Amino acid sequence: MTVTKADNSIFVDEKYGLIKNIYNLPTFAGLPRIHVKMAFGGNYFTAGFNASGAGVTAQAAENSAIGEYIERYSCLHPREKINYSDVLTQIAPTVFNPNADSCIEHYQWMKAIDCIHNSEVGVPVDSVYLTYRSNDKAWITTSTGAACGENLNQCLWKGIAEILERDAFQYIWRRQLPCRRILIEENETLKNFFNKYIKSPYINFKLYQMEMDWEVPAIFGIASFPNGGCVVGASVRKTWLEACEKTLIELSQSIIGYAALILDSKRENFEDYSKIKEYQDHSLLYISDNMTKHLAFLDNGGTFKIPNEHKSDDDKKIAEFFINAVKRIGKAVYFVDVTSCELRSFKWLVGKTLIPNMLDIEPNFIDILKSERLEEIDQNLILQGKRTAEELHNPQPLVPHPFP
Repeated sequence: MTVTKADNSIFVDEKYGLIKNIYNLPTFAGLPRIHVKMAFGGNYFTAGFNASGAGVTAQAAENSAIGEYIERYSCLHPREKINYSDVLTQIAPTVFNPNADSCIEHYQWMKAIDCIHNSEVGVPVDSVYLTYRSNDKAWITTSTGAACGENLNQCLWKGIAEILERDAFQYIWRRQLPCRRILIEENETLKNFFNKYIKSPYINFKLYQMEMDWEVPAIFGIASFPNGGCVVGASVRKTWLEACEKTLIELSQSIIGYAALILDSKRENFEDYSKIKEYQDHSLLYISDNMTKHLAFLDNGGTFKIPNEHKSDDDKKIAEFFINAVKRIGKAVYFVDVTSCELRSFKWLVGKTLIPNMLDIEPNFIDILKSERLEEIDQNLILQGKRTAEELHNPQPLVPHPFP
């Protein structure tokens, strides 16, 4: 596969830029007609890692790639001195990680917003930055909840949406639950979007509604190939249509990104589950022959018709919508502005959202996941009349999840 260099942005410089280069990934005849771009690291902190983005226009794809890159850059390690006041209420480290050292004196702290009570609190720096360690104490955090945006409200709601997306997929996967299918051709707007940008011969696209206790539009998608392999994607948004379109773009991004492998008839199948160590390994596994069969449990759940909805561009109202969704399940939401000075001057903002005790997606293979959240969702969905107790006794899957 040959990549071509894209036009430069304000962050791109081969010698001095935060991003060294942005490249266009080529698509092929018969594949989705979207743009996919990759941003590659350009300084000491970021050399070696990259981020991809996709969109229906070249500019949207470039913005997506830059945003994804900046999220990772901003959440690796603090870039400037962290200001913290000891008078703030400190949220115990064990709230975020049950295995953490409970002694608060062993941690460095930073300001966060308690979005439920609209107040300032202190959270461990370890819970925000991937590589940060207070006094060499062990910690495990993830990049989930990091989001780049034009304003902090946008960063907040995108961060919450990402956390909910992973919560939903992990629950559906572990409980092996059938979901209602969304028939693309039954919604005129979605059908037109699909036909223009996504529809591809020999690739079968399916969208499913993921019903959760927080009651926000959540979509899971599968794009399957003639060899029985597939890629998957998911999205949570304020409206069902937005979630569907975002999921289709995510699927197309994976198809184009892995096209050289998908189209290679001599490709070796990924068969050894013990080698599943990173998120990319899950994608490589499911591109292999006949892996789509492990997602057959989703079918036979009926169909779901997308309702008429109003799309809002008011990020403050969207953020309130998502905060209220988290309130419904009795969880806390903490938000940290992690924008470094060199980004703020260009009006690119980054936030890290933390919602303790939600399900996340593991990079390796965990055969049996134990989590209080699984049982909590069970009970909530039964009370809400969305599931029955009889549906919730399926054994956990014997294969790694397909989520990239």
